Amino acid sequence: MKHWIKLLPIVSLLFMSVSAQASDKPSVIRFGLVGNAYGKPYTSGPLGYVNEYGLLEKEFAKDGIKIELSYFTGAGPAVNEAIASGLDDFGSVGDLVVVVGKSGGLKVKYILASGGGSNTYIQVNPASGIKTLKDLKGKRIGVNKGTYIHLGLDRILDGVGLKEKDVKLVNLNAGDANNALATNGVDAIASSADRPVVDQGIAKLLYDTRKAPQYQSSPGGLLVSESFAKKYPEITKRVVKVFIKGQYWASQEQNREKQLILGLKTGSSYKNSKDDIADQDLKKKYNPQITASVEKKYLEIEDFALAHGIIRRKFNLDTLFDKSYSEAVLKELGLQNYWEK
Repeated sequence: MKHWIKLLPIVSLLFMSVSAQASDKPSVIRFGLVGNAYGKPYTSGPLGYVNEYGLLEKEFAKDGIKIELSYFTGAGPAVNEAIASGLDDFGSVGDLVVVVGKSGGLKVKYILASGGGSNTYIQVNPASGIKTLKDLKGKRIGVNKGTYIHLGLDRILDGVGLKEKDVKLVNLNAGDANNALATNGVDAIASSADRPVVDQGIAKLLYDTRKAPQYQSSPGGLLVSESFAKKYPEITKRVVKVFIKGQYWASQEQNREKQLILGLKTGSSYKNSKDDIADQDLKKKYNPQITASVEKKYLEIEDFALAHGIIRRKFNLDTLFDKSYSEAVLKELGLQNYWEK
C-alpha cells in the first residue's frame, strides 16, 4: 500500500501529461480570407495554389483536424473583426489592415509576410470632368476603407497635395464600387487589379501605381491570434509551412501562367491580372520573410496612418512581429537562402 501511495502522484502526473498531449491540437483551424467582390469564395496567388490543391486539408488530415476557410467580402477589416470575436484563428490581410487592427488592440502576431508590390488603380467616370489627380478634389471616391487600397489612395492623394478631407470617401467593396461608378453613384473609385468598368468602356483609368513603386502596398501578412499561437505553437508552425510552400510555388517564373489561370476562379479578368504583375519579380513579390525592410515599412505605415487620422494611436511594433515560425520552416525546407533578406 505504501508503494501505491508513493506511485500515485507519478501515475497522476503521467495521466495528466497524456491528456495534455491528446488535447494539444484543435478540432478545427479557422482561417479568415479576403473574399472576392463578385461572390466567389476563392483567392489567387499563393493562397489560390494552397486552396486548389487542398494543402491545408492534406497537412492536417492525419490529425483529424478540420479546416474552415471563411471568405469576407468586407475584406481585411472583416477578417480583423472575425479574429477579434474569436471566430477565426488566422487571417491573411493587407498592410494597412495589420496596422489598424493592432492599433485598435487586436491580439495577434504577424508571423509571415505575404509579399509586396500590390497596385492601386484609380478609375473615373468620363462625365465627372476628372482629367488629373488634382481634379479629384471635392469628388466622391469609392474605396474599401481600412484596406491597402485605402492606404494607396491616401498616398497618391498626398503626392499631389491632397488629403482625405479634400475628397469625399465612400466606403464600398470592389463589386459595389464598380456598380456605383457605373451608375454615377461616385465620381471615381480606387481598386485593385480588376477593372471591369474600364473594360466595358463605362469608365477610364486615370492613374495606377505600376510605374510608381513608392505608392504600391507593402507586404501584407498572415496573422494568428495570440491565444491560438500560445496554445498550439507546433500547429501554428505547420500552418506557416503550408503557406510558405504556396509562396515558393508562386515565386517560380514557370508558374506565372498557372497563377493567372487559378485567378480566373475569383471572377477577375485574366488580362488585367496579367498586366498587373507583368513587370513584377515573382520571387520578390512572394518573399515570406519578415525582414528589416518589412519592419521599416510597417513603421512608415504606422506613422502615415497616424498623421492622416486613419489610426488614433501608435503601438510598439516589437509586439507585432514573430519571426520564429517562418525562420524555423525555411530552415526545415532548405529555403533559408532562397529569398533575399
